[in-house]
Amino acid sequence: FQFTASISSLKVAWRKDHKLDQAIENDKHYRLCARVVKEVLNEPGQVIPLRYLEKRRERLRLPVRIKTFMDRNPILFELYLDRIRPKAEAVPFVRASSGLRRFLEEEERIRGENERVVVGKLCKLLMMAKDRVVSADKLVHVKREFGFPNDLLVSLVPKYPEYFRLVGSSGEGKLFLELVSW
Repeated sequence: FQFTASISSLKVAWRKDHKLDQAIENDKHYRLCARVVKEVLNEPGQVIPLRYLEKRRERLRLPVRIKTFMDRNPILFELYLDRIRPKAEAVPFVRASSGLRRFLEEEERIRGENERVVVGKLCKLLMMAKDRVVSADKLVHVKREFGFPNDLLVSLVPKYPEYFRLVGSSGEGKLFLELVSW
């Protein structure tokens, strides 16, 4: 006696959605670029020697060499020669291009103009949650879908203590965002 069971006998014909596939590919490219940009901008002076950035390639999950990445995305970075130490030989450094800086300034301006809308969305989301509390980890995962800034928990939440409160401990991964009032 052999028991067999199936969840469903329904046959589904899979169809490719070319627009969705293209959007997913574009998003992968955006995330990759964003990781490298963040790495450079987080350095002191927002510059880094090319060879140091190359050493971080694996951590950045970059499938190509940094120089190749820069050649494929010429608007993001500029290469220039400078010295690591005063008497050392000049080596190539990487810095954000003027085009990228203008883009980041524009992004910051737009975020500032729409901050009240984002705060309203976050309040509404928390109102729908059980006990008006949501895990910070969950918020971080859906931040782009809701239009929240990347640094939501450090830039936006502390600015509005009359609406939001962080509870729990971040070290244990049990940090929650609570709606205080609306």
